[in-house]
Amino acid sequence: MKYLSLLKALAGFILLFAAYHAAEYMMLFQNNPAGFLGLSIVFLAVAWIIGRWNGSTGLAAWGLIFNKTTGNRLGTGLLVGICIYILYTITGYLLDIDHIKEIPPFTVFVSQFGLFAFGTFFSSLSEDILTRGYLHFFLNGKMNRYILVLLSAAIYVLHHIYRLTDGAAVISYLFIIGVFLMLAMVRTGNIWMTLGLHWAGNIVYHTTHSVMHTVNGKGKFPGEWLYVIFLLLLIPVTWYISSEEKKKPATA
Repeated sequence: MKYLSLLKALAGFILLFAAYHAAEYMMLFQNNPAGFLGLSIVFLAVAWIIGRWNGSTGLAAWGLIFNKTTGNRLGTGLLVGICIYILYTITGYLLDIDHIKEIPPFTVFVSQFGLFAFGTFFSSLSEDILTRGYLHFFLNGKMNRYILVLLSAAIYVLHHIYRLTDGAAVISYLFIIGVFLMLAMVRTGNIWMTLGLHWAGNIVYHTTHSVMHTVNGKGKFPGEWLYVIFLLLLIPVTWYISSEEKKKPATA
């Protein structure tokens, strides 16, 4: 990559990084859903501009390629991810790592579920563009794609720099998430299966921790390491489902 091209790529990444974390700040520290949504749209607008700046058709640069396989790839990732994350959650309940303290009334549950599902779609998509789609655009074909998977996973860990002091289990599961999400992207050539898997994890987490009320149980098995075990399952599962998808056209 030429020197000016490298500077251009770094500048684009910094702009997207700033836009992403501005949106996250509005939700995490200001509890402002409207601000989060507005800045998420700003992120996508910036991503579109940078895509055009780099000679692509806007968001397609980052893997948002719309064709007849889009719904299938997104749905497959979402369904598989939800199944694995629900199995992890149920196992945690069975081992008394967590247990449910309260489930809100049906109408409240549905409205809050819809809110979190809608919001996490944008946060998942933005993070996938930043830590996976962006790298795929600039580096795919320039290095071994499985080295690219490991690089993306390492950047994903560093992207959560505020969690680097939370222990080995947290760093491990962040890295594993980074591996299977980028694995789906390099094997399918677009972002949709990655987004489905990522969105699924966020939906299940917020349903069980934000919509429902759960508390720590008395089980002795460390919950974070149970999470690591189930995430490791997603590497071969993602390999399999993305191998099937790879046979289909990756571009419009």
